[in-house]
Amino acid sequence: MKHEDLIRKLEGLKTPDIELPGHKQALRMALLNSGHFKQRTMMDWAKILAPVTAAVVVISIVGFLNVIQPRLEMTQARDIAMSDSHVQQFMQENDLEMAEVRVQDGEAYVLLGQQAAFSESDTAGGILLAPGEESDTTRNVATSGYILKIDLAGDQVTGVGQVNDVKGLQYIDFDDIDFTEFESLESEGSQEDLG
Repeated sequence: MKHEDLIRKLEGLKTPDIELPGHKQALRMALLNSGHFKQRTMMDWAKILAPVTAAVVVISIVGFLNVIQPRLEMTQARDIAMSDSHVQQFMQENDLEMAEVRVQDGEAYVLLGQQAAFSESDTAGGILLAPGEESDTTRNVATSGYILKIDLAGDQVTGVGQVNDVKGLQYIDFDDIDFTEFESLESEGSQEDLG
């Protein structure tokens, strides 16, 4: 018998239908117990979604603390400075404007300078920068001005200090600045006017 004849006979072979009830039952139970036919319960969904939810919460918290919180504090510092009557009067008398705000160790520092100097150096219109962020529009223009020290927890301006040749708050060591109260600074100015 040739190989092709054997293949034809095997293909045309009829086998008897033998059903084994135990085999059929075991196959059905194996299929039903597989993961594809299970109904998911709330606990199954909770186990699946818990790591995803935890990751989203952690990313949200980190994003808030590193991006949004510093910007909120900078806005709060700017609002505190602008609402203080001494600051408003001081800015008008000396033709000053707010150039930059920086938050450090729970205190904010606001750089005030001559309007002409900062209009040359910052064409973006007083952008609030986050800590460690530098403006692309700021040129290295040195100017003299004043720095306001603001207590964010107390919502008040605690002092003012004079600085010379400042390019920005990131170049200043705040420990070297002698911060004084506005009243003492104004009394010095009135004594100079008298003398």
